[in-house]
Amino acid sequence: MKSINIKEFGSLDNLVFGSYHEPILGEEEVLIEVYCAGVSFADILVVEGKYQDTPELPFVPGLEVSGMIKKIGNNVKNLKIGDEVVALTKWGGFSELVCVNTSFVYRKSENMDFDVAACMTINYGTSYHALVERARIKKDDKILILGASGGIGLSAIEIAKAVGSSVTAAASSERKLSVCAEYGADNLILTTNDNIKDSLKDSKERKFDIIYDTLGGNYSEDSLSFISWEGQLLIVGFATGKIPKINSNKLLLKGCSALGIFWGPFARGNTNFNLSCIKELNKLYDEKKIKLVSPKLFHMEEFKEAFLEIKNRKSIGKICLHTDLFSKGR
Repeated sequence: MKSINIKEFGSLDNLVFGSYHEPILGEEEVLIEVYCAGVSFADILVVEGKYQDTPELPFVPGLEVSGMIKKIGNNVKNLKIGDEVVALTKWGGFSELVCVNTSFVYRKSENMDFDVAACMTINYGTSYHALVERARIKKDDKILILGASGGIGLSAIEIAKAVGSSVTAAASSERKLSVCAEYGADNLILTTNDNIKDSLKDSKERKFDIIYDTLGGNYSEDSLSFISWEGQLLIVGFATGKIPKINSNKLLLKGCSALGIFWGPFARGNTNFNLSCIKELNKLYDEKKIKLVSPKLFHMEEFKEAFLEIKNRKSIGKICLHTDLFSKGR
């Protein structure tokens, strides 16, 4: 089988695409033929050795896949060979074959293409967990999304709109904002020079019940100037590459809270967890309440080009790697 391997942290140049042995199937696992694998900012960080949840070397990166079950373990009861599935992997997704415990595998909607499905688990799982399960977002809540044009940001727009909230999307170019509008954002804020305060001066909305922060850096603390009393700052990521230091007096003065959102490791580390959110996302998709982000596709051999688009913050929406098997599922 073909896969992307890394033996040393630090650089994208340490990644090697080549032929390797098929993984060994456990009794409670399924072997998935990978059609598509979503690429996220976490994949960049882990290759560089900067991720909070660092695996042991050597390993195959990749946290989310879609495909078809090829084999099942002896103790598997709820899935069968031939099922079309999405999965949250314990790494190993950038490969033609991956073994995954059944707790983290779920049948995808029959109406959903494999490339779209591969990009649902991390982005939409994170936003569903953050907004619905943690922040308990409500109809008519006002939400500000920082870095709204990325895969995580667009998923947050869709889930917030499905609940009935008002969404203000902040992004760094007019092109990115136009994509946010396509996915349902009510208000658009152009951020310049990493300065959210100036960008929001003339905004229609200036107070937010929830701030969804994928950027970090100056954005995190500066955005607290616009949070409502008892509002919530959801810390989802640090796409700027800068981890912020938030003055606790701002939290006190607004009676607000800051919540850390780290869904992937939470899900994989919780033995009682299953991908129940995927069931809800499938339902929202089938009911046309969300459309899910259609990713930009790269063949798995083109992984470096795909990674650089994310690392250099040039990507809009989601990026996805596909194997030669992808044409079989179309």
